[in-house]
Amino acid sequence: MWKKVALLAIIFGVFTLSFPQSALASEADESDLCSKDIERIVEKKAGDYRIRISHDGAQICQRLEIFRQGQIVYREEGIDSHYSLGSDWDGHHKHFLMSLTGHGAQLVVSKWTGGAHCCNSLLIFDVRGEFRKIDEIYGGNYDLEIVDLDHDGIPEIRLLDDFLAYLFSSFAYSAKADVVLRYVNNHYLVAPELMKKPARLKALNAKIPRWRKLLRKHSDPEWPPSPFIQAMTDLIFTGNENLAFKLVDQVWPPDVPGKADFLKSYRTALVDSKYYSKFVGR
Repeated sequence: MWKKVALLAIIFGVFTLSFPQSALASEADESDLCSKDIERIVEKKAGDYRIRISHDGAQICQRLEIFRQGQIVYREEGIDSHYSLGSDWDGHHKHFLMSLTGHGAQLVVSKWTGGAHCCNSLLIFDVRGEFRKIDEIYGGNYDLEIVDLDHDGIPEIRLLDDFLAYLFSSFAYSAKADVVLRYVNNHYLVAPELMKKPARLKALNAKIPRWRKLLRKHSDPEWPPSPFIQAMTDLIFTGNENLAFKLVDQVWPPDVPGKADFLKSYRTALVDSKYYSKFVGR
């Protein structure tokens, strides 16, 4: 992530705007957002396909293009967008073709929309036979990981849901949820079976006195205590939502104000999460 922040500082200082646009078009399309004066930076072949990432001279706008037999089949470009072949930003582009679906090979492109925080995503395409964009998977402030969690030969995608970013604390201390996505029926879905696990009640109970003390103290700017909110979030996203809200009742002293406001804000954020409803609904 630090590489992205450094790049931002060089290119655009601390203020950024992002206006992404996707389209199928010819190379001469006059509606392009990017400058015509582009400089090619990466070009790779994948069977009948050619993948090109290019940028304008100032590197403010980047463009992703995919060609088949000289004809463009996909184009996406944006002011302050950045693309990298593969699932990381190391610049080596070693693993941009992967077997992710159990059928053929898939092209993986990482996308970052600029800014010290937000937003990262993975673009996944079929590039064997008929071209198809499989999915664009949103990762928010964090990079996404491709990993075979159940060892069946078909990798899952693991990400951090940052639905609580900045809500009760600074970004560094904001709680986040571990989410796993699995390829099912031609696209990616939340995989509760790979997320659910028993609550570690003994470890949680040992921390309650400390959290109660911090709630009473109320002198820390990160309030309610960030580890308490993280524990609550971990419970919810491992299938223990009832225990999560019981934990709030156990931890929050009756004479300490703010519990109702906290719960209201937390539940509102939970509903706004891109992945929570898909987790509890499956």
